[in-house]
Amino acid sequence: MMCSDSVQEFIERYNISATLYRFSDTVESVEKASHMCGADPSSIIKTLVLIADSLPVIAIVPGNKKLSYRKLANVVKARSLRMAKPHEVKMYTGFDVGGVSPLTECIKSYMIVVDQDVAGKEYVWCGGGDLYSLALVKVRDILAILNPVIADISDPPNN
Repeated sequence: MMCSDSVQEFIERYNISATLYRFSDTVESVEKASHMCGADPSSIIKTLVLIADSLPVIAIVPGNKKLSYRKLANVVKARSLRMAKPHEVKMYTGFDVGGVSPLTECIKSYMIVVDQDVAGKEYVWCGGGDLYSLALVKVRDILAILNPVIADISDPPNN
């Protein structure tokens, strides 16, 4: 069964300090999102869906870094860890790859791990639920609502 939720409704439901922006071009990559919104890649987050021992896990990392599978596997105590396939991403989040947002009820029942570098920021840009939208959101609100594990799960891009 596929989950479905609206980012705007989620923002309103939880009274989150966030603004949803729609762009004329797609924002499905950090590079495109940075170009369209004018933010540094370190201020953009990637909401990634992975499968850890057959269970979905959500990892949130800064746009200027890459996910460390080893570090995440240690945090979630998984023997196997892989990136979710596009149909799994859609099933678990209700969003297409490139438009995944942390601002959804769909991911609240899964284990969520936020990189410590994201947790230390005041505001970040995140997926807005489709390939043309981003949300500028207060990190404190994301952390309070999603209640994630905060850990070091990223590496510099060249590692």
